[in-house]
Formats: sequence, structure tokens, C-alpha cells
Amino acid sequence: MGQESGRKTPKSLDIALVHWAFPPTVGGVESYLWNCSRLLARQGHRVTVFTGTPDPRTPPEPGVEVLSHPGLDLSRVMGGVAEREALRQWFGDELGRRQIRLVHGHNLHHFSTAPAEALLALRDRLGLVLLHTYHSMWQDPESVAIAKPCGGFDVSFAVSEFLRGACVDALGIEGAKSMYLGIDTVPYLQVPELSDPEPKEEAIILLPARLIPDKGALTALEAMAKVVREDLPVWPRLILMNTPDSIDFHGEKIGFRETVDTWGKSPVLADHVDFDQAGVDGMVDLYRRARVVICPSKFPEPMGLAALEAMCSARPVIATDVGGLAEGVGKDGSTGFLVPPDDSGALADRLVQLLRAPALCRSVGNAARKRAIAEFDLSSRCLPLLIEAYEDSLGAAAR
Repeated sequence: MGQESGRKTPKSLDIALVHWAFPPTVGGVESYLWNCSRLLARQGHRVTVFTGTPDPRTPPEPGVEVLSHPGLDLSRVMGGVAEREALRQWFGDELGRRQIRLVHGHNLHHFSTAPAEALLALRDRLGLVLLHTYHSMWQDPESVAIAKPCGGFDVSFAVSEFLRGACVDALGIEGAKSMYLGIDTVPYLQVPELSDPEPKEEAIILLPARLIPDKGALTALEAMAKVVREDLPVWPRLILMNTPDSIDFHGEKIGFRETVDTWGKSPVLADHVDFDQAGVDGMVDLYRRARVVICPSKFPEPMGLAALEAMCSARPVIATDVGGLAEGVGKDGSTGFLVPPDDSGALADRLVQLLRAPALCRSVGNAARKRAIAEFDLSSRCLPLLIEAYEDSLGAAAR
């Protein structure tokens, strides 16, 4: 990680990507797989996505196929022998028919052991090479037990140095390698840099995350209650996401919108809070409208693709200094800002600073864009490393 590969792919690869969900379901892994599958196909590789989303979208790119099975549908997953055998049959039929040997699972260490066990059961018969990427980490005993089969895959990746350490500490996966996911920078580079606002012009503060407690919506609302009391040259407005197709891992969305509404309808905030339902293709417009993007997560984010998207859109990002967020935003303050978790005062102070200083907003946003291009461009920076890992894995299996 950290150096661009100079190797060329000698031939196209047949790649299977396996994950519980896929667009139109909204989430970080889902957005990454949407972009990854498209860009892999654009480079001449054949990609088959195995998912549980009942009516998944197929990216508008020749060479991508999306298959769905209820054994991966998170609204139905039960685990157990019957589910494992149904998945084994499905994987075996579809992989065998397409003669796919390279299978890359994503977050299969959550929810149920059935998908990982089904793939392991097919490894010898079909000559599979199994890779797995850890996008997040839950360290309760039940989750650690569910993760055990994925430890038997041939290669393990973690999406940040922070998460690689968590894989070692919690799961004992000493050989896990860091592999940044990256973003498709092309659409975000179409967003123009920030210009100076007119007096009392609306200034959008965007929180581009699922509406659940851990993403820090209440911290953002508390900060806004402080911001709107300041004498500012602009009219601040907080936009929260309320996408109905977002994944709800632990029932966290239940009742939370009502709590947020109570805050948002208070006399102080009633004219300063709004919601949006942008999906996988709608975020570019939101970043275009935003003046500042905030990621006030209360839990250790594995990486934070939304922060990278905002940075590539030349928008200054204020994020909490937890998990892997700092690996993307940067710690020195020139490409973004870090604040302590659950500290609405520190978040409000940074927001006020940026809303009062258009030149600072612009300079930090432009520096953030340069960092995103240099370090996290999916097509030129991250995919070559991933393809190299695919080739090396196939070569090792052949030897």
C-alpha cells in the first residue's frame, strides 16, 4: 500500500464479488462495489456480483453481471446448515457455469457464517482462490465467532491501517494487508471549487451518512444550535441523509428519525435543518451544493469513503478523530480538520471558523482535492494494486 503499481495485466480476469447488499441499497461497501465493478469491467475484466439485494441494479457497463440469492438477503438471513447448503449449491452452479476461480468476499464475517462456509466447501472442488476484505469490525464474542470462517480464506485485506490492527487484535489475522478502497474521482472532479458567498447566502453543511446514532447526527444538531446563534455572513443549513434503502445493521434507525425531528423542529433549528434522499448517483449534486462537509461519527470509522468523496469535490471536511478517518482526511489541518468524538462545541467552533472565512474554505477544499486524487483515486491508484493482488493470488494457487 502507498505505492502505485507499474505492472500491466496480461489478460482479462473473471472475478466474483460477494456481498450482502448492492445498489439501490445505500452504504459505503455498496457504493464501493458499484464503482469497483464498473471500473474493473471498463479495464476489460469480467465481473459477477453475488448479492442478497432482491432487485439489484446492474451498473451500466458491459462485462458486469449481478446475481441475487435470498441466502445473502439481510432481511432474511438466519444462518444454519440449510442456508449454508443452499448457498453452496448456488455458488457452485453459478461459479462453475462461468468458470470463475477468483472470489472476493466483502464483509462476509458479519451476520452469518453460511456464505464463507459455503465458499470454503467449494474451494477444492472448483479450485477457488478466496479473498476477503474487512470493511468494519465488531468485537463482541458472537461477531468474533461468526468471523472465524473468513480467517480460512487465502488472502485477507483491511480497508485501513486502523482496521488492519483491529483484525490482528480481535480476530488474530496476522497476515491481513491494508488495501485502501479508493473512490471513482471522475464525477467529483466535475464539482467546481468554492466561490465567495453573497451576504446571507445559504451555506449548506452536509452530513453524508446513514441516519443512525453512531454517525453523529445528534452531535451535528447540537453543534448547529450553537452555530446559528453566531453572527455569520451566511445562512447556515444542515442537511442530513434520510435514504430509505440504507442498511440498518442493528435496528438503529428505529425511532431515531423521530428523535432527530424533535431537535430539527425546535425553535432554534427549525429554519436550519433539512433532509435529502440522494442515492448512489445523487451525491455529486449534494457535494456541489455544500460549503462544508462533516463526518462527526461517534464510533471508530474503518475509513470513511464519504469524506474522500467530499474532499475530491473540493469541499473542506470536519471529521471526528476516530478509527481510520484521519488516514483519509489527514492530521495536519491543511486538507481537513479533526475534532474529538461527541464534542459538539469543537465541531461548532470549526464550522464557525470556516463559515466566516471563504478563503480558508476554498484553500482547504482545494488541498483536500489534491490529496484525494493523489492517494485515493480508484482507477489509477487503488485498482492496480488490487489487480496485482488478484494475479499474485492466482499465481500462488497455481504453484
